Amino acid sequence: MLTRTFLHLPSIGPQRERTLWDGGVSCWDDWLGQRDLFEEAPPDTFETLLGESRERLRLGDARWFEELLGPSHAWRLAADFDDGRTVYLDIETDGSRADEIPLDEDAPGGTTVVGTWDGREARVFLRGEDMRELPEYLCRYKVLCTFNGKSFDLPYLEGRFGKGFFPGAHLDLRPLTRVVGLTGGLKKIEEAIGLLRPEPIRRFTGYDAVKMWALYKTRGRMDALEGLARYNLADAVNLQAVMRAAYNAYIQQQNLPFRRFDSLQEPEMDAAVDEAIKCMHARLAARGAPGEAT
Repeated sequence: MLTRTFLHLPSIGPQRERTLWDGGVSCWDDWLGQRDLFEEAPPDTFETLLGESRERLRLGDARWFEELLGPSHAWRLAADFDDGRTVYLDIETDGSRADEIPLDEDAPGGTTVVGTWDGREARVFLRGEDMRELPEYLCRYKVLCTFNGKSFDLPYLEGRFGKGFFPGAHLDLRPLTRVVGLTGGLKKIEEAIGLLRPEPIRRFTGYDAVKMWALYKTRGRMDALEGLARYNLADAVNLQAVMRAAYNAYIQQQNLPFRRFDSLQEPEMDAAVDEAIKCMHARLAARGAPGEAT
């Protein structure tokens, strides 16, 4: 996908990029292959940048491409990095502001639960337990994918960990879904593309997430915590399907010469969620958390 992209080059916009494709220059190699083997002149700006693009892609430097492509075209990162190098993330909060310090914390940010998914592994992080491990965990990834994360998830996490907590690229799906006609919140979009959540959490809302956290913290209700964790993980794992659906729709809409995703979801998703819940209980039990047998 990225090797067919020229929009990160200076003075090349969508129209000129399409002209290149129509003229037989469909990828970086086609452009670089036009240079005569015996030409002695130094590479021009485009050749130099395309050579650097090859190296940056080899290194997985998604942030470099994000900065050059800009917010309107950063979605082009999605296909190349949806191979275990993208982490899909969603947070839940206690209803407080991103700059407010909760009673049981020493830093601002009302985040209570963070769910992550990379296409193979799911994980839950809890405030007061292992939330502090989140930045180090995220550093293994090149792209952080959220839905409306620039307005919601990132301000909360930056309030807790600081603005540089994730050094890679950030892909917020909300602008892309809106462009292809998938409007509304995440749950509405899931329904539009045919996703169905498990029955026990199907009717949960963000307000329910606040209440479930309060039940866990004040009464030690592990059933509330598990419901909250499963609700949060459903948000995280479904982001991958939403990304793929929106990506495919945009390619079709714009008639772009890029390969589409064959499926929206990974077959091991449900098993990975169950394993994440099992590991959450094991970590709580090892630390002697309220409500867990030790």
